[in-house]
Order: sequence, then structure tokens, then C-alpha cells
Amino acid sequence: MKFTKTIAAALFVAVTATSAMAAGGYASLEYSDESNRKTGAENIKEGLVIGSKMDGIDYSIKMENSQTEIGSGSITQALEIRAKKNFGAVYFGARLGERMTSSTHFSYYAIDSGVKFPLVAGFTADVGARYRNAFESGKLYETTRGHVAVGYSLTKQDAVAVRWSRSHGDEEKDAVRLQYSRSF
Repeated sequence: MKFTKTIAAALFVAVTATSAMAAGGYASLEYSDESNRKTGAENIKEGLVIGSKMDGIDYSIKMENSQTEIGSGSITQALEIRAKKNFGAVYFGARLGERMTSSTHFSYYAIDSGVKFPLVAGFTADVGARYRNAFESGKLYETTRGHVAVGYSLTKQDAVAVRWSRSHGDEEKDAVRLQYSRSF
């Protein structure tokens, strides 16, 4: 039942974001290399974000897939609906998601905040943190994550970014993410 509610909410966000593409819509592709500090395991993660910025709030849906390597290892998937509000350079966000593996799925929430500011000549910096946990007790998903990112505007509509992050808690990971975004 939780999964159905998450999918229904995600579809609502997707329809809202798609209908608003003319007014601040965007899509992002993400690729991450992750390293588990406890086990030494290396993972890859791909993500697709579709969103829209309306009335000062960024609404989006994120779909992601994680695997040891393409075509090998167990697959973990997640679907998130997200909202983020900027207050000048400072931002705050909230997320609801569903995590799915071959053996289980459960709902989770996350809150994040950070500071995003211009550097020089089209470059921006983003420093932030996220807290995430499962709604159900007994699910090992409570983590905090810090990140540092640098972005560059290729054009008025295209941007790239690289982000380094470190997670603590139930997941002990370091990750490097590459991102391409296209605004409409």
C-alpha cells in the first residue's frame, strides 16, 4: 500500500512538472561512483531527475538505479518526490521515497539543507548536508551525508556539476557524482 501511495504521489509530481516545463522546468542525468568504506564494495548509480521551479519552490521527482557494475550484481532502485525552497543562498528541502531491492522495499524520508553560491565565470559552489531514515523501524537506512559540489553553466540552459559526498550511519559511503542538467 505504501508503494502505491508513493507511485501515485510521484505521478502527480511528474504530471505537474511536465505541464510546467515552459515555466522553469528542467531534467538532469546523474552518474555516481560509490565506495563503501566498511566493505570496500564499489557501486555505480544512475539517476534521472525531472522537475519544475514554481513560486520559489523546486518540485522534482528522482528515479535512480544502483548496481555493483552494469549487468552484474544486485540492483537497488529508488523513487523520490522532492521539494526544495531557496532563501537567498541557503536552501532547505524535503523528500519522500521508496527503496526497492529484489528482497524488500520500504518508504523513507529525507531532509536536506545547504548553501549554494556563485564563484567566478559561470562556476557555482554547493555545500550541504542530508539526513535520511526509513519510516519503518528495523530498516537499516538512517544516514547523514555531507557534500561539496562545483557546477559550471555551459549555456543559459545547460549546466554540468561534480559532487563529492561522504555518508555516515547505516551506509558508510564516499561518492563522486557527475551531473548534466538541461533547463527548458
